[in-house]
Parts: sequence; C-alpha cells; structure tokens
Amino acid sequence: MTKQQHRWNLRLKSSNVYLGTVYLGDPLPEIEDVIMIGDKKYTILELGSSRDASDVFVEEVKKK
Repeated sequence: MTKQQHRWNLRLKSSNVYLGTVYLGDPLPEIEDVIMIGDKKYTILELGSSRDASDVFVEEVKKK
C-alpha cells in the first residue's frame, strides 16, 4: 500500500511566479509554517481550496 501524497504547486504571492511542484505526505504544513526549497526558506501564506492538488502561495524568508 502506498501512502497518500498531496501535490502542491508553489507560487510566490507577490508576483505569482511558479516555483515548482512538490509532493508531500501527511502531516501537511500549515499557514505560517516555513519550508525549504533548495537553499531558500519560504513562509506559507495561503493554501488553495483543495489540500491534495492546489496552488500554495509563499513568500521568501529574508535573512536578518
């Protein structure tokens, strides 16, 4: 039996630029969680209407 995977199409909130698609298992990240894509950190700002295949809008975390 395979585990459920959720497809997320990641987009930058400010410019709607497509960053890529990731496949995640449970538990899924929530709004305001930070995820890593390569060597950059992104905060999840908005989730699409469907949690299994949706656009997810993120913002890059700026280094302090």
